[in-house]
Amino acid sequence: MLPKINHSSHIPINEQIAQWMRQNILSSRWSQDLKLPSEDDLAANLKVSRGTIRKAIEILIDERLLMRIHGKGTFVDNHLVFEQQPAGRIAGFSRDLISRGIPFSTDVLLSEIIAPDTEVSDLLSLKPKQKIFHMKRLRIVRNNPVIFVENHIVHDFCEGIASIDFKTKQLYATLEDEFKLKLDWARRTYIAKIADKNIAQLLKIKFGAPVMYLEELYHLVGDTPVELTRAWINAEVFHISTLIKRDDEKRDTPGIYR
Repeated sequence: MLPKINHSSHIPINEQIAQWMRQNILSSRWSQDLKLPSEDDLAANLKVSRGTIRKAIEILIDERLLMRIHGKGTFVDNHLVFEQQPAGRIAGFSRDLISRGIPFSTDVLLSEIIAPDTEVSDLLSLKPKQKIFHMKRLRIVRNNPVIFVENHIVHDFCEGIASIDFKTKQLYATLEDEFKLKLDWARRTYIAKIADKNIAQLLKIKFGAPVMYLEELYHLVGDTPVELTRAWINAEVFHISTLIKRDDEKRDTPGIYR
């Protein structure tokens, strides 16, 4: 079914076409590895210019929903990928999914106020008898669990948080908007691991399969630790990317590069 293009809309035509393509891909109406008609054929069918079609396709190539192979054509490339940069922004995985238009759901497996163990207490610099809000969640995309997340938050900063439904609410937006916490920075650590029996069962992967373990320690303005995140991500959907500049290397290590 072809899209109804609104030529009087404030939304550019190439973006309208990109949205039509995106919906077909994410709803699985267009299957993985499906070859799209040529740009000329699409342009003729949609009664737009070839340049408009090319711009729409490039939008979805940037979103990793389409792949262009030189000499062969453009194909659906609907492999789910989380891509993070080591110096990325403070944001949960849900924001990444929302920004890319990928439907997902969240299962809250546990929500409780508890006394933390010694390791968590030390990381959060807690005093004796201080408690935390402890939560476990699964992020589910296309009926597959892809991330298991465990959060530990100093309860003194968010009393009443246990009553909030994080099946629909975003955690960091809630901390900032409802509890007025000023999250400033986080230390993020990535570790390659293999899935133990519990993680394998939660993510529905094989015991011993590769997973990316992510640990983040969030701080308020003033360097006060407030939240510890631990996450286990199916390694098949997680990439790390970074930008390296030659000039920066030369500045950081003078005398080595000539």
